[in-house]
Amino acid sequence: MASTPPSDLPPPVIGTGYAANQLQRALDAVARGEPAAERVRRWRDVIAGMLSGDTEAGSRQPVARYPDWVTLEVVTGGFATGKALAASPLRPHEITLLQELGLSDAESPRLALNRYFLSDAGLARLNEALSSRRFAIEVAEESALLVVAWLGAQGHGQIAARLVADLAPFARELRFYPRLDLSVAASDDRVHLDTIGEVARALGRIGPNAQIDAQREAIEVWTPLYDAVVGLFLETVEGPTPIAAKDADGQWQRGERGQFIVQGGWPLKQRPEGWTTRAREVLSSIRESRKSHGRCGKLDRANETFSLLVKALEQAVDDPDRLTGREVGRIRLALARYVAKRGHPASATASEARDRQRRQIAGKTNHELAVEVSRRMSELPADDGLDDIDVVLRPSGSERAPRAEACMERRLNRCLNDTPRGLIRRGIVSSSEVLARLLPQRTSQLRAASFADGALRTLYASTYRAFRRRRSLLLLNLQKQVQIEDLPWVAAIEPMRAVDEAAAQAARAALDEFATIAIESFPQTMLPNKLLQEFMALAREADLKLPFTEELAADIFMGAFSPKFLDAVHIAGHLLSGSLYARYYRVDYGDVLRRVPQASARRESRAQDALAVVCAERAAESLGAWRPASNGRIIEEQLILTSHNLALLFERGEVRERFNGRTLELAQSCYDWVLDHLQLPTADWRTELQRIKNAAYAWRQMVFFLSMDASQLSAFLIGANELLAQQPQAFAARFRPALRGLQMAGESPEQWLANKGELPFLGWRDTQRWRRPSGAVQA
Repeated sequence: MASTPPSDLPPPVIGTGYAANQLQRALDAVARGEPAAERVRRWRDVIAGMLSGDTEAGSRQPVARYPDWVTLEVVTGGFATGKALAASPLRPHEITLLQELGLSDAESPRLALNRYFLSDAGLARLNEALSSRRFAIEVAEESALLVVAWLGAQGHGQIAARLVADLAPFARELRFYPRLDLSVAASDDRVHLDTIGEVARALGRIGPNAQIDAQREAIEVWTPLYDAVVGLFLETVEGPTPIAAKDADGQWQRGERGQFIVQGGWPLKQRPEGWTTRAREVLSSIRESRKSHGRCGKLDRANETFSLLVKALEQAVDDPDRLTGREVGRIRLALARYVAKRGHPASATASEARDRQRRQIAGKTNHELAVEVSRRMSELPADDGLDDIDVVLRPSGSERAPRAEACMERRLNRCLNDTPRGLIRRGIVSSSEVLARLLPQRTSQLRAASFADGALRTLYASTYRAFRRRRSLLLLNLQKQVQIEDLPWVAAIEPMRAVDEAAAQAARAALDEFATIAIESFPQTMLPNKLLQEFMALAREADLKLPFTEELAADIFMGAFSPKFLDAVHIAGHLLSGSLYARYYRVDYGDVLRRVPQASARRESRAQDALAVVCAERAAESLGAWRPASNGRIIEEQLILTSHNLALLFERGEVRERFNGRTLELAQSCYDWVLDHLQLPTADWRTELQRIKNAAYAWRQMVFFLSMDASQLSAFLIGANELLAQQPQAFAARFRPALRGLQMAGESPEQWLANKGELPFLGWRDTQRWRRPSGAVQA
């Protein structure tokens, strides 16, 4: 029985240890020459704020001087730096507007701009931007005065005035106005991973490649000069052209002392008419080229053939008698090896070889093409995606750059408009986490559809997308993240939302579609929190009361679950009771549902959360220990009992129908992934334990899919055993108990339930049996 935590046991405290570790990692990156100075700054701000008390980690309002609706700068782990994103230094478009308005000398430039947009001229300008869709919103605050302008134009002056009063205390710092020189993205069913503006900025960071530039310089500048020097020396040869001997395999032939075998005449035995003049001209060209073409520094090294020949040519022109026989012999060898490799500089073979080199460097470099493509993209709506990448990559009449285009295509595909499935097929969306970045584009349009006014729909959709870019905070005590309805300017227009059954139906269809895409494309992955946020938003729009449950962090778990987790357990219990899933994980859902009340029946005065008690008992852990490993085991039992949203989705007939006859395929995908994932090279024990946890979560999803069609278990086990037999023997021996346990739960459930020595595959318990023998470290 899990014990309740002692009343005098203090709750967990979020200290600076994690932040200090992240700061050290950022400093190490700087020491390695990586561009991590901004990371260092952010983590220093986090630590300074925590030590001074200016920020409170774990709070919904971590910066006391800002209300909770302000978009904060948040770093990995949900820590606030204390800065607001809308309070960043003046942007170029703000500086331009200040100059245009004659406000460049304003004592508080941002206050001056906020005041301007509240003037008659400024409000008219905002309304014009709304009607023409010429505005861009980076952070949600930038839509606030657009809402004020819309409210005023629609005769809602009192609501607008109250909103302005809410914003006024922060008008000196925060940017409540949008950028007005860009177009809003068009609304359709297609989505894109990044915007045109984001990709264009990434292309702008592509600098010249020193190695490629040096190669181009060598071929275009120095190779012709090298050929010219060789040609001059060959003119001075008396007799046959010198050539170094090669064997049948094309290797250099050498004499008894290891020297090259050279046949033919010797250089500097004659001087054709005009030779000295032509030699001086070539030497002059070399000196001039050195002034402006210094990327190929190795050509001037003493041991380089080019450097040797140039110095010899200088002596041959100025004082040929100073050249020793040894030096002339080195010149002859250099000429002989050149001729053996390429032929005479004027020969067809040499010309063909040089043409081949020039073709290799033909076309634009990545940097040159990036500059050109970025310029073309700057003429397009920055907040939109591309319908066709050829518009910016290969416009009519432009020079082709095949080598650079292949690299550029991969970058441009990130802003390509396509359906979610289309982007997955293209390999642009490679995980459910990336899929979660696409959904706000669709959700924003569906939620905005409830507004009758077209301009307001556009404004709301843009605000929603900006709000979804807001990073989640680290929260304790079951606090909820700020919702879009908590923004004062969004709350001001919520009453204008119409009840629209068509919009609700569209939201339900979108929820089912994206749930299906996530499950069928990435069956091994738990639905990530970012994706669940969008599912919750769609459910609200569809007027569905669906208790989606997020993945909880083990290091800040407070020993209780919010009410929706209780409802999720009941949904899972009704679907999975008596199934393979319940047998494998030894869940008596009848007992669990008796002990865990639904949220509506929950007694708030209870000292302990019933679900947390049940999970702690199943994990053989005590609540209140505040140890991440203990918390992780308790949370994993909650994931088992709720099936982490899978039961919730499969209870929806529309979703389950889409997977009729397909659950075996999903289970097989999970199994293949688990075997591959557990055998990936591991850098350290932390990475290995994380992989074990992810593999166990994928295994749980596999068992769920198998439970949706019990008739497929035999076919699955036959294929699974065959595949395991093909794995390395040591791994197969370690992993076989997991498959044997699943088979026993399916074919001999009484034996499995009675055999407490055999555990299900769990990510937070008994991890040693899944680890490589060389890395046995206690979890």
